Amino acid sequence: MIEVDVFWSFSFGAVFAACSAGSISKNIAFQTPFWSAPSFVYTLLFLSLIFAPSGLYLLWDNPGWESMFVLGDKNEIHAILPTLFAFTNVLLGIIGYYVTYSKIRSLTLKRTQSKESLPMSYHKYWIHAYTCFCAILGMGYNRFMYPSDYVAWRAGLQYPLTDFFTSRILFTLLSMGVILLPAVYIPVYVWLKGTLIRPGDKSRLTLTCIFYILQGVSVVSTLFGAYIVRYHENDPKQTFIQNLWALFDNGNILSRDSKWSPLLGFWVAETAVMLLVYVPILFVPSIPTIAATHKSQ
Repeated sequence: MIEVDVFWSFSFGAVFAACSAGSISKNIAFQTPFWSAPSFVYTLLFLSLIFAPSGLYLLWDNPGWESMFVLGDKNEIHAILPTLFAFTNVLLGIIGYYVTYSKIRSLTLKRTQSKESLPMSYHKYWIHAYTCFCAILGMGYNRFMYPSDYVAWRAGLQYPLTDFFTSRILFTLLSMGVILLPAVYIPVYVWLKGTLIRPGDKSRLTLTCIFYILQGVSVVSTLFGAYIVRYHENDPKQTFIQNLWALFDNGNILSRDSKWSPLLGFWVAETAVMLLVYVPILFVPSIPTIAATHKSQ
């Protein structure tokens, strides 16, 4: 989707840089430019050969869904839109890579002086980008999971959410995932094996991810909750408890019509996406500590 691909592209570049921090640190030690790093070359190839074309295909195949039904027929789309769409899908990935690379470079130079292990705060860039991605996708779940085209959307037709799981758009996304997921998982796994080389590195990475995920979720949830409370109209004839109960839709917060349903959609999207992102990290072997090694012997 156009609205989320800007964050998705950034996160791809950032996650490729973050997971290849081990090799990037070596390049920095040899004072080689960032564009010569194998992970950066791969980032360019992935964005230009896989990610950008997939977005253009979805925009052409189903412009309503790809634009979250802001657009309709292909005749409504000016030629400049797909041009900018493809351009930003590559450019923002480069920016994501460079921002993360710059953070790794700064931490590496400090580590050279102090000889401490490299902090993993550079992972925050791709995590926060994914949180923005999930906020738009999850809060707009009615648009993301709409199983029909823009004609039905503009006509106001509603479908059960379960219809999405048998829709053509879902099977299109799954077909693309057959190519996209291995193209992401395999290099990330290989890079992580060369980055998580010290005892406890995998645990530190997991805790770092959890910290920044909770940080992002807390910020988004707080802002959304503040917005709901700000524009909630209290009934002066009701008690405080009754107004509070009305604020939470009298307990019907799981309904699609609830004012809180976008927040629930965000939580579901954040959980699902972060679990998918964590897959290659999960399979990276942990490096045992010296004590554990001696104990096993």
